[in-house]
Amino acid sequence: FDPPTPELVEEWRDELGFRRGEPVCVVTVGGSGVGRDLLELAIAAHDLARRHVDGLRTIAVTGPRIDPAGLPRHPGLEVHGYVDRLYRHLAACDLAVVQGGLTTTMELTAAGRPFIYFPLGHHFEQNFHVRHRLERYGAGICMEYAATTPERLAAVIATTIATTPTYRAVETDGAFRAANLIAALL
Repeated sequence: FDPPTPELVEEWRDELGFRRGEPVCVVTVGGSGVGRDLLELAIAAHDLARRHVDGLRTIAVTGPRIDPAGLPRHPGLEVHGYVDRLYRHLAACDLAVVQGGLTTTMELTAAGRPFIYFPLGHHFEQNFHVRHRLERYGAGICMEYAATTPERLAAVIATTIATTPTYRAVETDGAFRAANLIAALL
C-alpha cells in the first residue's frame, strides 16, 4: 500500500462524488457478520452528529455477511453491502469509523486520515498488538463498544471530523529492508 498523495486524494474524492467541503464519514466493519452492532451504533450516531456537522454524509459498508436492507435509513446516510476499492473511500473520507483490524487501521494511518476504531472485545490481536502499533504512530481514537452510546460516538465524530492528524509516517520499505537482511546472511 503506497500512501496516496493529496492530489490523488482530491482526484478520488471527485471520482467518488464527494463534493468540495462535504464532510464524509465512512463506516466499515469488515467481511464478517460480527460488526452489525457497530454499524447500528454508528447509524444511530449519524443523526445526532448531523446536528453538529452541517451536511454530514455517512457511508456505511456492511460487507458480505450483513444485509444492508436490514439497516435503518436516514437523510445523509448511505448503506452499501459492497463498494469497489474501499481503500479509496477510506483514503478520501474526512473520518472513518472501523473495527480494530490491522489492515484497515494501518491504511488509514498511512493515508493520514482521522479515524475511530473499536477493537473486538476479547480479541487479543486487536486489543493489544494493533492498539500498541497504532499508539506508536499516534493514530486513531480507540473506543470500547460496550461503553459507547450513540450520543458519545456522535460527539467524538463531531469533534474529530474536522481535524488534521499528525501521525508518524508509516514505513513503506519493509520488503526491501527484509531482503537486505536476508541477503547479508547468504
